[in-house]
Amino acid sequence: MNFKFKLWLALTITGFIGVASLLFSQIPIDNVPKQVVDSMSPETLRLLLLINPALLVMVFTTIGILLYDKVKLSVPIFEKMLGKSNYVSFSGKKILVQGILLGSVAGIFMGVITKLFHPYLPLELTANKEVELNVITKLLYGGVTEELLMHFGLMTLFAWILFKITKKLNATLYWIAIVLAALLFGLGHLPIVFQLIAEPTLMTYVYIIFANSIGGVIFGYAYYKRGLECAIIVHAFAHLVMISLDWFIG
Repeated sequence: MNFKFKLWLALTITGFIGVASLLFSQIPIDNVPKQVVDSMSPETLRLLLLINPALLVMVFTTIGILLYDKVKLSVPIFEKMLGKSNYVSFSGKKILVQGILLGSVAGIFMGVITKLFHPYLPLELTANKEVELNVITKLLYGGVTEELLMHFGLMTLFAWILFKITKKLNATLYWIAIVLAALLFGLGHLPIVFQLIAEPTLMTYVYIIFANSIGGVIFGYAYYKRGLECAIIVHAFAHLVMISLDWFIG
């Protein structure tokens, strides 16, 4: 079996596990037509709502597989596990340690930003328990699936496009790709806001985009420096830190 196909299959299945973790959380169905909601059981509807993110996993994982090595990005642990002959040498200890450290930084930054913005955000956003994600969803969908979409897929694509334009790979190129992916990561959280709030305030927009973009930059940096697995650890650990801060601070 072709190595890249094996890698695509492994990453896609991993992404699907993250998508399936959405079943542990309440999925908003406000935008689903009433006739659709009335025509099927809640369990069937919840399963159908997983189709779109599953398709996105397949698309963005395909993009990443085709392009990641062309711009010298890496998936070191998966490459070694799947028997790639010239996989990028790595230190598992460094990946884990850097993942925990960067995840702690990201989680603290995002947690502090959330607390600072909290008084200026509408109650529909801060007090709505219907969109509270289960910790399993935060770790698997947030930590794994979102990294496949936003960094392995989009950031890799941006880096490749910039490489084709400039004909060179340097730190500036990677940082532009990191920032672009981070901004889209922030913007990608707006649809849930539109479901909850009829007329979002400027502070709501700033909070959603800024808080998530800060995390996106740190996650993207981890992918750039240590590989996709490090970015996954950083993202998942950031959620653990935010959950801990929320519990301690209240």
